[in-house]
Amino acid sequence: MSGQHTLPGATPGSLMLSLLDAVELPADAVEVGRIADAWGIKGWFKVWSYSASPEALFSSRQWFLLPAEKGAKTFTGTRKLRVKEAKDHSGAVVARAHAVDDRSTAEALRGARVFVARSSFPSTGIDEYYWVDLIGLEV
Repeated sequence: MSGQHTLPGATPGSLMLSLLDAVELPADAVEVGRIADAWGIKGWFKVWSYSASPEALFSSRQWFLLPAEKGAKTFTGTRKLRVKEAKDHSGAVVARAHAVDDRSTAEALRGARVFVARSSFPSTGIDEYYWVDLIGLEV
C-alpha cells in the first residue's frame, strides 16, 4: 500500500477513507462547510453549510476534504470526494458519495472541512455576486 498512511487507532470507516483519491487542493477552492455526522445507516452524512443558500454544495459533484482542525483525524492530506447526491432535508444539507457506503465510513468523515472549486459554483444573475468574489475589492 504505497502512498497510504494509516493513522493510529484507525477504524474500518477511516480505512475506507484512505481509499479516497489524494489530490492537491484546487487553487480556486473555497471552504463551504464541514461534515457534521453520519445520517442514517446507508452512508449518508449531514453537512454544516457556511451559507444559508448552499447552491455550491448542491451543484458540485467533486468536493475536496481536509481533516478536521480539532478532534480525531481519520485521514491526512486533501482527499477528493465524488458526490452522488446532495439535497436539502429539513433545512440541513445531507449527502452521499462514492466510497462512503455505510454508517461507519460516514462517521469517519465527521469534522472534515469541505471545499468546492469556485469554478464549479452555479452562475450568478446580473448584479449578483458571491461573497468570495468581493473579498479584496476596493470600495
